[in-house]
Order: sequence, then structure tokens, then C-alpha cells
Amino acid sequence: MTSVVFSVFLLLQTAAPASDWVTGRLSVEGGAPAPSSFALPLMAVGGGPPSLPPGAYPTLTIRPQIDGTFRMQVRSGEFRVGAPVGLPPGYSVQSIEYGGVDLLRSPLKISSDDSTEFVIALAISAPPPTVSVSGHVTGIAPGQFQRIALREPISNGGEWGAALETSIGADGAFTFPKVLPGNYIVYMRLRAVTQVMVGSKDVTGLIVANPQDILVSGHLIAEGAQTAIPAIIIEGNGKPATSLNRNTGTFVLSLGKGENPISLRNIPEAYRLKSMTYGEVDLQKEPLKLDGPAFFDIIVRLAPKN
Repeated sequence: MTSVVFSVFLLLQTAAPASDWVTGRLSVEGGAPAPSSFALPLMAVGGGPPSLPPGAYPTLTIRPQIDGTFRMQVRSGEFRVGAPVGLPPGYSVQSIEYGGVDLLRSPLKISSDDSTEFVIALAISAPPPTVSVSGHVTGIAPGQFQRIALREPISNGGEWGAALETSIGADGAFTFPKVLPGNYIVYMRLRAVTQVMVGSKDVTGLIVANPQDILVSGHLIAEGAQTAIPAIIIEGNGKPATSLNRNTGTFVLSLGKGENPISLRNIPEAYRLKSMTYGEVDLQKEPLKLDGPAFFDIIVRLAPKN
């Protein structure tokens, strides 16, 4: 059976400073699947402009955990809660309460010392419009990966939305049997990521390609440097190196088979790139060509301009 793992974040998007975290609980009529997220626009009570375009108001974006709990970071103030945005077809807000106050009838009042919680109930007027999402993972050996996940992507620097997990078969096949409409990514350990738009019909034939990375170590040498290595950025195929140690100059690039252009960014004004080599290959003149494991280190040399 597919297991479900939900993560949560409820963010009040406003330019004003945020206050403490406030918690809440979401329930769905009949135990139906919870939406991965939906938004509740807020309209300031008193002192705000009489009319603003919908996108100009602050918004509560709700992403529940598997037990229905959520939390949010809000600022003090008084607001009216608008009609929900992003609920699946057939879903509606049945009730919203905060500290026993019915927010469908009364304003939301937040103060910095609040310790109460939001309680939101959703009603459904028709069977949940869930569909299945299925496909295959390519580029893996049988049993190499056991699980695969589907969730909303990160947006605006926020945290992960709700997620579903399912197993990967010996042949690489997977199926998420009950997915509500929305935009998602399907991924394994955030390595192989495939975007998918879910509508009113089953999604089949989705391909998630596992990247065949080749790890290549390297060494950055800054001639004449008396302190730590400058904080330059070394890239392979546009992806920055990992594990750059500014004391020893060592780094690791994750590259693929074929041609891999190597480049540098943020070289300090006092330095120039003297050389960049892989064995006898001059990486300033040609890309690093790989067809298997790396046998040499990438050597990057910086020299003072003067």
C-alpha cells in the first residue's frame, strides 16, 4: 500500500515583520484526501486601501501534515479571510475558527502573544477527483532505489509542500494511485526530478531518469596566497562544485558521460586564472570528456595579476 508522507508550512506573505509561529488543524469531510495546499487571501480591516488587485493582499498558504496539523508565521493585525484559492473541484471550506471565533463571519485578530490555533474543516460535494500517476524509473539497477516521491515543488523560497511516497518495482515501475489535481514533481532523493501536471485523467508513461553522475575531484591552487583560498565558484556543465575546502583547495564536481565544460566564476580582482587542466587536457581550450570513472584530478591554478 502506498504510504503518504505530508510536510507542512503555512506562510503569511506580507512585507510586515512576522511574529511567532501559530499552529492549526485541518480536517476533510469523510476522511477524503487532503489537498497538498490551498490559499486563503486576507484583507486588512480598517486602514487598508479600499480595493486592491487579488494578488496584492497577503495570503495564508496551507500545507498540512499527514495528521492534519499545520503551522504558520503571522504578524499582528486584523483581517478578513477571503474565499479559498486552489481547492480541488468539489472541495469547499466548511468552517474556519481561531480561538473559537468563526472567521467566515468575523475578522481574524492576531496578537503577538497568541497561543491558540486555527481549526479548518473542508467539505466535499462529490467524490474526490483523484487520478493515478504511473511510470518508470530508468538508469537504475533492480533494488537500487526502493521509494519514489511526488510533491508540490518549492516556490518563492518556501518549504516543501505535501508529499506522497510509493515503492519502485524491480522493473523500475511505480504508481501513485490517488493524486489530486495540481502541479507536482516526482523525484528520488532529489536526484532525479521530473515535473508532472495532474488534471482529470490518469497520468501514464511518466519517465524519471536517474542521472549517471561521475564524481571528479579537483584541487584549487592560489599562488602566493597567505590565507584561505579565495571563495571562487567552480562549475561543471553549469553546476557548482561541492565540498570546496577553502583551507586545502579541494573540491568535487558531479559530471556526466560525454563533454563537460568546466568554468570559473567570482575570481577575485587580485587574481587571474593561470591554468586549468585534467591530466594533459587544457580545460580552458576544450571540455572534459568522460566515458567512465575519472582517473585524474582537475587542477586549477590562480596567479596574482601583478
